[in-house]
Formats: sequence, C-alpha cells, structure tokens
Amino acid sequence: MTLPPAMPPPPNKPEDYSCCQRGCSPCIFDYYWDALARWEAAVRELGGDPDQVLEGLGRTR
Repeated sequence: MTLPPAMPPPPNKPEDYSCCQRGCSPCIFDYYWDALARWEAAVRELGGDPDQVLEGLGRTR
C-alpha cells in the first residue's frame, strides 16, 4: 500500500540495537515515540486512522 497524497509518512522505528542500554534520557526510542505521537495526531487531523495506515504499510508501532 502507498500513502494517500495528503498523508505524511510515519517515522522510522529504530532497530533494537540502536539503543545503547545505558539509560540515556532521552533515549532514541523516546524521540521515536514522540515523533509517532505527532504523526498520529497529523493523520487524525487529515481524517485518517493511524492504525490502518501502519497496517496498510505492513508496519507496527
């Protein structure tokens, strides 16, 4: 599936090995979760369902 023209692409989730496991604050995953929340809000504003968009792209949270 491709995104409808008005939908922004979701952020790329970092690989598990991207985290150094040192307890950084913020962690690379904190940045991802923040970006994902902003993306979900943008998709909802455009009338889309973030879960359906991710599913259609074959992605998970």
